[in-house]
Amino acid sequence: MNSFAQTQRSITIGFGPGYASSEIWKDLQSKLVIPTEIVSITAAQRYNPALILLDHHLLREMDFPQWVEEFPEAIFLGTDSLNIDADLILSSTLPYKQTIKLLEMACYQWVLKSEKTERAKMRDTSFRYLNKLADISISLSAEDDLMTLLRKILTEGQNIACCDAASLFLINEINDHERELVFKLTQNDSMDFPFEEMRFPLDESSIAGYVAHTDGELNIPDAYQLSDTVPYRFNQSFDRRTGYRTKSIFAIPLANKQKEVIGVLQFINRKKARSLKITDEKSALAYTLAFDSDINVLLQALASQAGIAIENTILQNDIKALFEGFVNASVAAIEQRDPTTSGHSFRVADLCVGLAESVSLSNLTRLRNSRFTDTEVRELRYAALLHDFGKVGVRESVLVKEKKLTAGSLENIQYRILLAKERLKTQSLSKQIAMFRNGGLDESRFAELDRQLAVDTDLLDEFYRTIVEANEPSMLKEDNREMLDRINAYRMESQDGDLSIITPEELDLLSIAKGSLSPTERKEIESHVVHTQNFLNHIPWTKEFSNVPTIAAAHHEKLDGTGYPYGMTESEIPLPSKIMTICDIYDALTASDRPYKPAMLAERAIDILVDESKRGLIDTDLVQVFIDAKVFHVIDSKEYSTSQEFSSFSHHPCDVDLHDDSHGRHD
Repeated sequence: MNSFAQTQRSITIGFGPGYASSEIWKDLQSKLVIPTEIVSITAAQRYNPALILLDHHLLREMDFPQWVEEFPEAIFLGTDSLNIDADLILSSTLPYKQTIKLLEMACYQWVLKSEKTERAKMRDTSFRYLNKLADISISLSAEDDLMTLLRKILTEGQNIACCDAASLFLINEINDHERELVFKLTQNDSMDFPFEEMRFPLDESSIAGYVAHTDGELNIPDAYQLSDTVPYRFNQSFDRRTGYRTKSIFAIPLANKQKEVIGVLQFINRKKARSLKITDEKSALAYTLAFDSDINVLLQALASQAGIAIENTILQNDIKALFEGFVNASVAAIEQRDPTTSGHSFRVADLCVGLAESVSLSNLTRLRNSRFTDTEVRELRYAALLHDFGKVGVRESVLVKEKKLTAGSLENIQYRILLAKERLKTQSLSKQIAMFRNGGLDESRFAELDRQLAVDTDLLDEFYRTIVEANEPSMLKEDNREMLDRINAYRMESQDGDLSIITPEELDLLSIAKGSLSPTERKEIESHVVHTQNFLNHIPWTKEFSNVPTIAAAHHEKLDGTGYPYGMTESEIPLPSKIMTICDIYDALTASDRPYKPAMLAERAIDILVDESKRGLIDTDLVQVFIDAKVFHVIDSKEYSTSQEFSSFSHHPCDVDLHDDSHGRHD
């Protein structure tokens, strides 16, 4: 049996009771060969022999094909009297030693067969694990939410190692010289418990800390049997609190692309089967296994993938946070320049997100195929937040123009009126002096001159009151319009030339029907859309957000082509821009910080949106979704900075067309 002995594999030979008296079993029995009598199928199942020598008794228990099916890996033997297709046929006429040799050859044949089977299983297992690791790598690299990624890592590690629990620690850089270990997440198959993120010093006193500090693995068969010579200790507080029993632990460092340790993976209590529950010390001792080298190699591969995936996700989240900060800072900077409408961009962004999400759930026929992805919603949100950034291109004097007249104009008019009064007084006094010099002193004539002077100066005072009232950005009254014509026609004759109260330019400004902006100034305000697009075009947007400039640039377009700046029609306006138009109008109507109009109730604003949609200016279906889904409520419970925090006046570009009745706007 030299050739078989070299395999060092123990083999059980099961034989039927018909061969129990054979002397051959005594000669075969050794540390490697264990002859065992089996009298039934139940006994055979208990011993699971490698070689089975059938006899008539065993064949009466079950016919030969059933034996082969029940024990597919066994080598079957039989005598020529059984008339079966066994792997090896023994004959009673063979010499004793030859029979021994045949049995030895059968044992060796089983060893070769089993090794071949094991190699095939190993190949299948390796292939399966490679596919699994590839799938895990793809899954981890596709995840951009950190906590979801960490849960995936722990779950996949538990699946690979067949372990009961897993924990993940991340290193946090406090400053250039100090670091801490953050207990970020844990999972346990056997019990549920509340988890709170914890932080502790990064040193070698704990298992995770030791692994992170030394960049080395720890494979601990029993956490309660640590040597006194090691610097780390197992924290038993969780076990004492819950009754759990931690036994085997495998802890491995997580490294980034630069081979720097960024965290620790810790797998706990490898089990004989994943379905087993470990609830106390008895079940832990009965069900747990040590982590072996084959499993550890796979966990090392997982840790390698996980470390890079975590670094990428953290970096991606940092970039997102950086960009979010840039966007918010940009909006804050613009709203500082236009403080009376502070909060508008944030409200419009929230309304746009709410409407886009509601559109995705809508069953309206035309919108049934309009489904916004999370990325598209974010793209719309960025466009909404930055849709008024172009105000930086509008002159300060226009943007903050509170009254119809430009800064200093009213003071100039007041000076002219004072000058006119002085000239009137001078003219009246000159006439009185001339009468006195000519000896024609007539008290009644003097009194008449005084009365006329009073009438003329009262008229100038009335002119000034009318100008002050007309200068307000409210609706111009008809009687004020007539009075402005009188003021414009007024001339004060003098030796220095005729003096007019207002200039033609001032008349045009005071004659503005509503608001405080002239047509030229309104055009300049409207140009903020082009400035916005030009600014946003300079940002190197990623492919997923490349439409932000286009979306923001079209939020003042109308379906009938009467909008600005490009006069786009319905088919040319992007759906996200149509959404922004509705949300922008709603907030402009209901905002409480417009100096030229009071805040409008939501019900009235909705009526105006409906009217605008009926007139073919904005999208009817989107307005319907806005109303049905009550999107306008998304800003009710949020706090936004308001103009009450500021004292200056400023125009909001998105309100300009609200002043023009020709656009179908209402108060």
